[in-house]
Amino acid sequence: MTNHLLRLGLLAVITMTPFTSPASAADFTYRRGVNISHWLSQNFAERPYAADWFDEEDVAWIAKQGFDHIRYPIDGRVWLREDGSIDESKLLPFDRALAWTKAHGMGTILDMHFLPGASFAPGSEDTAVFTDPALQQKVADFWRFVANRYAAEGPYLRFEILNEPIAKENAQLNPFQAAMIAAIRESNPTRVVYLTTNRWSSFDTIADLDLPKDPHIALTLHNYEPFVFTHQRASWGGMPPDMPAVPFPGVVPDLRGKIPNNRGIEEMSGRELTVAAMEERFDTVAAWIATHAPGIEVHVGEFGVYRPVDADSKRAW
Repeated sequence: MTNHLLRLGLLAVITMTPFTSPASAADFTYRRGVNISHWLSQNFAERPYAADWFDEEDVAWIAKQGFDHIRYPIDGRVWLREDGSIDESKLLPFDRALAWTKAHGMGTILDMHFLPGASFAPGSEDTAVFTDPALQQKVADFWRFVANRYAAEGPYLRFEILNEPIAKENAQLNPFQAAMIAAIRESNPTRVVYLTTNRWSSFDTIADLDLPKDPHIALTLHNYEPFVFTHQRASWGGMPPDMPAVPFPGVVPDLRGKIPNNRGIEEMSGRELTVAAMEERFDTVAAWIATHAPGIEVHVGEFGVYRPVDADSKRAW
């Protein structure tokens, strides 16, 4: 089991605010889960697609820790051949994972981490699906296929339309999500489907979200704020490994001249990071929900702090 414990270092914890769950999911809860990163998405040489570093033994271990669901990030582009047809062989690893997760009494989230024309990956961002009608139709057809393929599965399976969209305009996300919901509902009228907000599923763009009148949707958000703290020394966040340590709560040290890919990070120098500011972010979301979507389930599908951060600051955050 030691190897499996090491593997679980790739997982990010999920939580959910205590709103009432949709009735169709009454037998399954989605309050405490994990992401299986770099298995069916964001693959590289040491972590090729569907490699055997993750298997049913891991699922059993996760269940024993008290988790009630697993979110499987999937690169939908891998499921599609260049000619637009479906590569069924690429779906089989997820089929096995779905069976493992169900067998151990947990729910499953099928998260489309990437789609044709939709990528949040730094350096290869793609927003074409939000403005290209033909591409959007192709993606809707893809979701139509996926939904139909899993239509017979019970409420232990949920769909997540797209991870961390980055449409150039917040409003562009609304018709895209509406089109995907319409395609899914043709075969899955009551399955819980997660919608999200623009700009990396941010709390900050929730005011521009239009939710369809659908009793079986839920909202998923991500929280990595304050970014200068959670992603300190993370190369993909544009921060060097030798940058000064950022505490939480506490004051951001002087970062001027120390962040090569600035991205506004240096402007955080001298800023005080507080628990109150974090609470205010959640309060803002709760207030919007109370006004625009009372009772909707809200799922914080990703959050976390990078490993180099000191343990006390991680716990405080």
